[in-house]
Amino acid sequence: MFSKKLRYISKIDANWKNDFNRVVRLALPLGIAQLISIGIMTSDIWIMGRLSSFDLAAGGLAIRYYQPFYFFALGMLVVISSLTSQALGAKDLTTVRRVFRQGMAVAIIFGFIMAIPIIAGIWLLPILGQDPILVNHATPFLIISAFTLPLMFLFLVMRFFSAAYGKPYVQMLGAIIALICNVIGNELLTFGIFNIPALGLAGIAISTAISFFIGALSMALIIGFSEPFKQIHPFRRLWVMDWQITKKILKIGMPTGVMVMSETGMFAVASIMMGVFGTAALAATAIATQFAGICFMIPLSIAQASSILIGRAAGSQDIQTVSRISIISMILGVCVTVTVTILIYIYHLPLIKLFLRPDDPLLQSVTNFAIPFLLITALFQIADGTQAIASAILRGINDTAIPALIGFICFWGGGLFTGYLLAFKFGVGPNGIWFGIATGLTLASIVLTTRYIKFLKKMKVSNKVELG
Repeated sequence: MFSKKLRYISKIDANWKNDFNRVVRLALPLGIAQLISIGIMTSDIWIMGRLSSFDLAAGGLAIRYYQPFYFFALGMLVVISSLTSQALGAKDLTTVRRVFRQGMAVAIIFGFIMAIPIIAGIWLLPILGQDPILVNHATPFLIISAFTLPLMFLFLVMRFFSAAYGKPYVQMLGAIIALICNVIGNELLTFGIFNIPALGLAGIAISTAISFFIGALSMALIIGFSEPFKQIHPFRRLWVMDWQITKKILKIGMPTGVMVMSETGMFAVASIMMGVFGTAALAATAIATQFAGICFMIPLSIAQASSILIGRAAGSQDIQTVSRISIISMILGVCVTVTVTILIYIYHLPLIKLFLRPDDPLLQSVTNFAIPFLLITALFQIADGTQAIASAILRGINDTAIPALIGFICFWGGGLFTGYLLAFKFGVGPNGIWFGIATGLTLASIVLTTRYIKFLKKMKVSNKVELG
């Protein structure tokens, strides 16, 4: 009897160890790919700082304005990973192909639709209190970025689809190619060389468009001509619309898109509010927000890995694996975000100086604003990571509508409203806006984690995974 119990305990320990290794093996390359992908935007911010603090403020404002639209699509299209994983778990290869095909169609259509409100930002931003001179300087960048969205969204589809197969090397390779192209393109088009004129911010936007095109094309070639992808004939009958799959992508994906847009929209509106405090505060916000985005990629990779693995386990009704993966992901997320918090706190000043020219006339002013911004960013890393992972776990079983509502209320009600009160009503100033962001993320973390725990309890009682 005792030996049987030992074997049973040993088997349990082996399962936990195996699932931990699965999460890490998938999350690690996904994290590298995520960091490389955000490296494209980081290289844009970096070269804007090399131009001047004025260019950094103008370009940063434009990026923060269009980012919520980009992240809405990211949130909507990330469901392709979950749906593909569930279909693979159920061994339904026809649905796998259709999810990929309809994902591309949705990406292109939404890319052109979302270009409209981004271009409208040329007239909207001055109405929202932004410096007309800054907006006018950023206008070419904003227009080019608007028409780059379909390429960005196709890039995302290739990433999420290949990741669902547990083949993150595809998006890693695509991201590396895109980043290299962007770094080279930024240097050539921003400052000019030989017969290429110096295009400034417009050159940065053109370089980004070319980079996403080449990155998406490289991943498409891998998916089309290599195993295990080519066995489903991914690009066959591209012109055929499957409205049932499209409806499913939109029904499950749009709430996630709303939630991600709510979070990035919180940062975007915070940047617009920050514009009231001047160019230096806006430039500092661009730096702090970019670091927040870079740090977020680490727990996001764990979240994406958990969503993929949970989706596959849910598709085969493996409740034990669903439970283990979710718990492992949450603990791992807390560990890495604690580490990130400590690193930001220790190295915040050298990190700020990476984005500023030593001879910039606004160097000291931007630094003075950026220091507290970055320290507050360090404080909310744990909350940001846990809310992302809890949301991904729920997305793995197609629970997206209620989490989206929770995110909207927490980010906009708890975050922006608190930030507005602190900054403008209680005299805290620019730091109050960042304390508001921390409040919104903390509230979302608490509520979403509570919902995820309730899901685990319900699953154990019913002994089945109920897909939304």
